[in-house]
Amino acid sequence: MANSKVIIPIRNLDANLRILQDNLLNDGSINFNDASLEDLLKKIPIEKPITKLSHPEVRYEVTDHCNASCIMCPRDEHEHGREHGIMDQAKYEKSIDEIVSLGAKNIVLTGFGEPMLDKNLELKIAYAKKNDLSTYIISNGSVLNSNRAKKILEAGLDEIRISFYGMGEDTYNTVMQGLDFERTKNGLLKFIKLRDEKNFKTKIQISYLTLPENEKDEQNFRKFWEPLVDAIEIWRPHNFGDGRDYRDRIKNEAQLTKTTCGRPESGPLQIQWDGEVIPCCYDYNNKIVLGNAFKQPVLEILNEKKYKLLRYAHKSGLFNIFPYCDQCDQLLPHSDALIYSNRHNLSAEEAVKLSNTDLYNLSEGVGIDKENLNEKYKSKA
Repeated sequence: MANSKVIIPIRNLDANLRILQDNLLNDGSINFNDASLEDLLKKIPIEKPITKLSHPEVRYEVTDHCNASCIMCPRDEHEHGREHGIMDQAKYEKSIDEIVSLGAKNIVLTGFGEPMLDKNLELKIAYAKKNDLSTYIISNGSVLNSNRAKKILEAGLDEIRISFYGMGEDTYNTVMQGLDFERTKNGLLKFIKLRDEKNFKTKIQISYLTLPENEKDEQNFRKFWEPLVDAIEIWRPHNFGDGRDYRDRIKNEAQLTKTTCGRPESGPLQIQWDGEVIPCCYDYNNKIVLGNAFKQPVLEILNEKKYKLLRYAHKSGLFNIFPYCDQCDQLLPHSDALIYSNRHNLSAEEAVKLSNTDLYNLSEGVGIDKENLNEKYKSKA
C-alpha cells in the first residue's frame, strides 16, 4: 500500500487499571494530532445515552489459541502481542445474561482463534440457546471428529462456517499450515452426513480465501463443496488493519475518499476472551481497547469517552485519530473482496457492507431482507 506501516505500541497497563477510562484514553491507541485530550473530547457532539445494543449480534472470542498457522494470518505478530487464554465459563454466562437484557439476539463464538480448542464450547452454545440466542461459529474444522461433531450439533448450534483453503494436499497444507488436508476433509464430510442423517438444523457454510498459492483450486472448491453444504463463499483476504495489503488492489489510495465501515456505530459488540471490548474482530491484538465487559457494565463502556471518540472519528471522517483504524482496507472501496457467494443475491458492492456473520447492513443499521437469501440457505433459517 502507499502508506508506510504505523507502529502502535503494545499497552503495558496493570490489569486493575485497564478499566479506567483515563488509562484507556492514554494507552497509545489515539493520535491527538498535537491537540490536548481535553480539546479533542470537546469536539464530540452531545449524544443521547445508549440504552441498548445497536446491533443484535455480540461476538465472543472464546479463545485466541489456534492449531493452524495459515500463511495470510498474522499470528506471528499476535504471539507476543497480548496475553492468550480461554474465556471463563462463569464470566461468559454472566455476560450472556447481561447482553440478552440489552437486546442481543445472536452470538458468534469466534475471535482470533480456533473456537473448538475451548473444551467448554458446547456448554457455551447450550447456555446461549437456553437464553434464546442464535449461535454461530467460525472454525477450520480440523478437530471436528465424530464425537465432537455430535456434541456440537446436540448443543443446538445454528450455523458453522468452515475455512477450507485448498483442494489438494499441495495447496491446502501450504496455506493452512499445521493442518492436514485429508483428515480435515474427511471429518467435514462425516459432519455433513451426521447433520443430514439426524436431521439437525445447523447450517453449514464453507469459505475460501483466494491466494496465489491456491487460486488454481478455486473452481474445484466450488464444484466439490457447493452441492454438499448450505452456502459457500470465496473471498480475497483483508489487511487486518496492520498495513498489509493482501489484495494489492489500492493503487491510488491517496485519491480515494475513506468512509466509515459502520462498525463503531452499528457493528456487533466484540468481547475478547479476557473480557476486553474492541471495535471489531480485525483488531486481533486489542490495539483499541474500549473497556472490559467482565469488569464493567456494557452500557457504561458504550457511553464512555473513548467509545464516543471512536464513533465521532468515524462519523466525521477523522480516522487518523485512531491510527489502527486509519490503515484498514474496510474504509476504502473493497467490492472486489467478494469473488463469489451463493448465500444471497446481492451485488458485491452491497454484500461487502454487511457483517459477514448475520448479514447485517453496517452502513444502514438494518438486517438483510430475507427475500435476498438464496433458497437453500434460507430453508435452514
